[in-house]
Amino acid sequence: MTWKTITTQISNPRRAKVLLSVAGRLAERFEGHLIGLDATPTFTFAAPIVSPADVEAIIAAEGQRIRDLKALFETTVANRAFVGEWREIRVENADLPSAVLEHARASDLIVASQADPEWDLSGLFDFPERLVMEGGRPVLVVPYAGSYGEIGKRITVAWSGKREGARAVFDALPLLKSAEAVTLLCVVGGAAEAEPGELPGTAIAAALARHGVKVTVQKSVAEDIGVADDILSRLADNGSDLLVMGAYGYSRLREMVFGGVTRHILKHMTVPTLMSH
Repeated sequence: MTWKTITTQISNPRRAKVLLSVAGRLAERFEGHLIGLDATPTFTFAAPIVSPADVEAIIAAEGQRIRDLKALFETTVANRAFVGEWREIRVENADLPSAVLEHARASDLIVASQADPEWDLSGLFDFPERLVMEGGRPVLVVPYAGSYGEIGKRITVAWSGKREGARAVFDALPLLKSAEAVTLLCVVGGAAEAEPGELPGTAIAAALARHGVKVTVQKSVAEDIGVADDILSRLADNGSDLLVMGAYGYSRLREMVFGGVTRHILKHMTVPTLMSH
């Protein structure tokens, strides 16, 4: 099993270089096909709310943003051991997530940015939650701050024994099989439900071992700080550069209703996080 088609949405100029670094390294590792995707709404302006001069400035700035992203993508993929493809989507109804999903569902992996509170347009262009919940593909969410090179050397898997977690584990196999260390973290207590059986994680650890994964089972009891914060703390303790976990929740009229742990991790992640639903 490997990832041959990777799609990354790189609409944010502040984070494009970091996303392309992560996605490019993965495409190179698996000798795959990297699609760089920018989805932009078509703007309509009603006079006299917006002056002609303002309209011209907005259109010029948007055009420059797209040209800069395309140039960065072409520079990143040049002379690399994978195929790069740039796509620009113009969306008339401003439903950017649906437009991106139409392209991303044909991928083995989607790479997206965590919502960036320091970017004024994040509310329009950053929607990792919808990619996770509606894409049907694993999504690697990269934190909005920091730089990340090669990921997947030391991986922590947050395991609860539920369907979403099982999807995430097997979606992550291309990285788990080549990792130096994999910690299967079974958190109990607080809002976490214990997996049936005396040794949580034993069955999935054995299944991973049959794939050649070097896995260690770690049990954690979260009481005072909560399950999500315990996971983040264990990431630091384990020196992990990647978290793998299921995304728990559902979509209601395009409102994402997440479980507490998923919501907390999406907001406070400290390392790239591979999520599946």
